[in-house]
Amino acid sequence: MDFNLLGFAGLGVFTGVVGALLGLGGGVVIVPFLVFAAHFEPQLAIGTSMFVVLLNSVSGACGYIRKKLACTGAAVCFSLATVPGAFLGSYAAAYLQGRVFFGVFGLFFLGVAFNMFRKANQSGEENGVTTVPEHYDKKLGIICSIFVGFLASVLGIGGGVIHVPFMIYVLRFPVKVAIATSTCILAVSAIAGVASHAYLGHIMWVAGLALGIGAAIGAQIGVRVAAAVKSALLMKAAGVLVALTGIRFLISALGL
Repeated sequence: MDFNLLGFAGLGVFTGVVGALLGLGGGVVIVPFLVFAAHFEPQLAIGTSMFVVLLNSVSGACGYIRKKLACTGAAVCFSLATVPGAFLGSYAAAYLQGRVFFGVFGLFFLGVAFNMFRKANQSGEENGVTTVPEHYDKKLGIICSIFVGFLASVLGIGGGVIHVPFMIYVLRFPVKVAIATSTCILAVSAIAGVASHAYLGHIMWVAGLALGIGAAIGAQIGVRVAAAVKSALLMKAAGVLVALTGIRFLISALGL
């Protein structure tokens, strides 16, 4: 292990801030770091990241609920729908090895970056509207959430990268409400993924705790920032980071 616990905790704080701001859970930062910098095996990186996502999202969810920004009804319904997929995803993760692993992650990160730029450039999204919707297509949300649970667990990144744009573009949630609700969904759905990865021995507990404690602290900072400022510029910057990470994964998949 090339990093000490203080370094992991510091990265955790950064992950928590970014994760809570964007409702992503933080896996888009944790997994590449553990693979490329800390030299974790892919399955250990995925499982440990899932544990960090759990701690990060629980902390962020508590903050968003206190500020009454989350649609709790949708959060409970959608999070329960992610559980079956999360269990299946933890087992599928065992087959993501070598170039297949890097290729899947590379394409996924490029898709995430595209969605970030789309959301940042959407007009009318940063108008301060934070009204929690009373009516939305619950059945469609459940169908999407089953798929999200699988993808989140198999890649160890949390499903916010799909849930947030889905709630904004399809269910028509305000941006900040979508981010808050996504964070609450992650807090529940990550439990199933962590349980399965723990059973399979995919979690490095010491590093995960250091990262997770830092992420829990950072999430509280992220909640406060998200409630006070526009996120378009931050999302564009994060999109660049995620896109570069995706390119790095694809290069590794090609064996270059």
